[in-house]
Amino acid sequence: MTDAIRIRVQDHVFFLTDRDVSTPFETMDHSTGLAGVMESAALVAAGIDRGYVTVSTEPADHRPPLDTAEQWAALASWEDVAEFSLHVPHGALTVAPLEYTPAELPVLPTLSRHGGGYYRVRLQASGRDRHFDRVVEESGERFHIIAWPGPPAGPLVIKAGSRCGYGLRLAQLQAPPPTDPLAPTPEQQAEAEHEALLRQNLLAGAPDQAESQ
Repeated sequence: MTDAIRIRVQDHVFFLTDRDVSTPFETMDHSTGLAGVMESAALVAAGIDRGYVTVSTEPADHRPPLDTAEQWAALASWEDVAEFSLHVPHGALTVAPLEYTPAELPVLPTLSRHGGGYYRVRLQASGRDRHFDRVVEESGERFHIIAWPGPPAGPLVIKAGSRCGYGLRLAQLQAPPPTDPLAPTPEQQAEAEHEALLRQNLLAGAPDQAESQ
């Protein structure tokens, strides 16, 4: 585990991201209540609107087990714990503010120490309700992020103890289902079916026309 460092939060979030990847915000999944998860990045959700939180990271070789009472007891100080998958094509998964200059980029070890590929992330948080939606220089919020190589899998909520996390999960449930922007409208679908039927009739009549000639 690294020593915790200060990360600047803007608009309730900071980044967990690979280098030079797209961040299609419209695809974010908030079902863990801890982050808006995209394919290769996540916006980690803080309680404060703006200010600083403390973050520590832990690159791992495999999933930290939760099989014993002692292992569960190690999570006692964390209110929210969840896991999700990320594709890390460039092998440079790390933490960063939403907006930053190179001089402001925090120095944390790369979480994807096994290079490019799929990783599983366990995100732990506490203190997100303390100053919710406020601008606080030192919020007291803590985050710990563990990542290890692993095949893609669905999100897993391990602990859910904050109102902040509940609100994000509820918003995800109430959001309209995602739509495929390339999917045809009902009108386009009906027109395509009509054209297909016309083509079918023309092809069916072609032999008769040839014989009549």
